Formats: sequence, structure tokens, C-alpha cells
Amino acid sequence: MLGYLYIFITVLSEVAATTAQKETDDFTKIIPTAIMVIGYVSSFTFLSLSLRLVPMGTVYAGSAGLAIVMANLAGWIYFREGLDSSQIIGIVLILLGISVIARARVTG
Repeated sequence: MLGYLYIFITVLSEVAATTAQKETDDFTKIIPTAIMVIGYVSSFTFLSLSLRLVPMGTVYAGSAGLAIVMANLAGWIYFREGLDSSQIIGIVLILLGISVIARARVTG
């Protein structure tokens, strides 16, 4: 279970960093820039920790897929970016794919 917690922290860190990156104004704003750097360093640190405990395919499917989903949601919530039907379908398919991979790792 600890490995999956690390994946979740990886995703939260990456999404926080990506969200902050949009606010850096070409790296001229110090606080968003610092949040971005800390977020990406944290993301890679916890990604490395998760790879010790969870199979690589599951780690990357989970972290990349969830980061895509959460980044889209962060854009929608914080920046009022639209989500069209194609994006929503894509998000649902990503979540289904992650669950299939995770389930295959548990049963296989």
C-alpha cells in the first residue's frame, strides 16, 4: 500500500508543479516558480520510491494517467479552461485503462 501512496503523492506533486508553472510568468514570479521546482523534485523523488515497491508498468500507468486527469481538472477548476466531450471521454478511458492495468497486476 505504501507504494500506491507514493504514486498518489507523485501525482499531486506533479499537478501542483504544472499548475504553478502556468503562473510563473516566464519564471519572473518567485513563489509560483519555487512551488513548481519543489513540486517537480518531490514528484521525481516519490516516483523513485514507488518504483521500489510497485511494478514499473503500474507506476507509470498510474502516475501518468492520473496526472493527465488531474491536470485537466485543475485547468478546468483554477483556470476556467473548458472540457469538451472528447476530453471527458478520454479521461474516462484513461481511468478505465489504469484500473485494468492495476487489476491485472493484482490478479496476474
